[in-house]
Amino acid sequence: MNDQTIKQIAQQLRDVATRTTSIPGNGSRNFLMHNGVAYSLSKDGSCLFNELVGKILKHKDFEQKFSAKYIDGKLKTVFAKLISEGQIELESELSLLIEELAEFKQESVVFLKIEGVILSDCLELGRVRFVPGDKNLIADMKNKVSVIIDEFKNSDIEKEIHKQSVGQNIELEFSDGCVGIVEVNAEPVRAYEVGKEEVRRAIDLLRFSSKAIYPLKEDIRIGLKGDHPNTNRLSLITSKICFKIEADSVGSVFQFEMNQESLERMNDLGVFKVSEALIKKQASDFEESLIRSIHWFSVALTQDENSNAFLFLIVALESLFKPEKGNSIGGTVAESVAFLMSDNLEGRKKVISIVRDYYGKRSGVAHGGKKSISDIDRSTLVNIAGTSIMKAIQKLSDFTSQKQFMNWIEDQKLS
Repeated sequence: MNDQTIKQIAQQLRDVATRTTSIPGNGSRNFLMHNGVAYSLSKDGSCLFNELVGKILKHKDFEQKFSAKYIDGKLKTVFAKLISEGQIELESELSLLIEELAEFKQESVVFLKIEGVILSDCLELGRVRFVPGDKNLIADMKNKVSVIIDEFKNSDIEKEIHKQSVGQNIELEFSDGCVGIVEVNAEPVRAYEVGKEEVRRAIDLLRFSSKAIYPLKEDIRIGLKGDHPNTNRLSLITSKICFKIEADSVGSVFQFEMNQESLERMNDLGVFKVSEALIKKQASDFEESLIRSIHWFSVALTQDENSNAFLFLIVALESLFKPEKGNSIGGTVAESVAFLMSDNLEGRKKVISIVRDYYGKRSGVAHGGKKSISDIDRSTLVNIAGTSIMKAIQKLSDFTSQKQFMNWIEDQKLS
């Protein structure tokens, strides 16, 4: 961060300081206590302070290593010194802060519980290792915590109580099932945020795979704990002469079983090629379009309402097929899907007709019309989107840009 930017931040921070009082203000002010300094900050001052936090976060790779909460705390330390001491070398203080943040390095390991997966062996997807929540993992997690607690200044008895408490929580949360592990160079809050982002990107690939490995009707629910739960529900229906209790289940009784057979199928689908793209610092334009398409396909699978799922599946297709300027997105998607899914004229005509019809239904749903989406519509579109993504993955080694991919489809139309 250059000197000019630091001077601007310093001046803005001084402006914020002029909008503070040392005692709690009225309802329009916020009373804060930081580094032993109590003050009230106006709403305008709070907004300006938050803008400064955002400006610092945008520097270099700070967003990868720090959460807004972390930067907020660091800047408040400088701010508390400013309003308590009055005249300080603010530019120097800010320069030291930026230097400290630039040199920051803290390798964190994030553990997250995954639901909907039966795992017999370890698996890597993107930056995530999926491991069984067995005794070895639990012992390793407890040991990592124990080593840190031993450095506390508490008594030995207090340390032991703390170890037991944390150890019980670890066992309750992570025993059995599947655990996702991500290594991140970041402070703990940001490490947790990045860990969740990376695990969800990897889960996108598992959800995509589930529709090729299991029957389309199986609503296999894979996600971080609590993201996409299975449950049973009851409904009471009454009239003047009778009542009835109806029950149904949300989600499939099956889980995604990670075994040799499913891994081989995932390899055939090209899932591990996309996994490699997730690790890259800068994926190619074509890889990015596939990752986006798989993400929206994954989001569609988490929707209970057919209309919502339908919209996200259309978005998945639109992420994959980009029209030339002046061409309609609906026509481009319909024709592109047709040439990927069928190798004869009649088959392509049928696919184009189906996709164009679905675009009509999509408009009806999105713009408040009365178009209803049936289970068959949803399943068919899942099949169309999933197959299109699979066909596109097969071309990953041939193209680096989405434009090259679309040019290839155009060539197929003319051949």
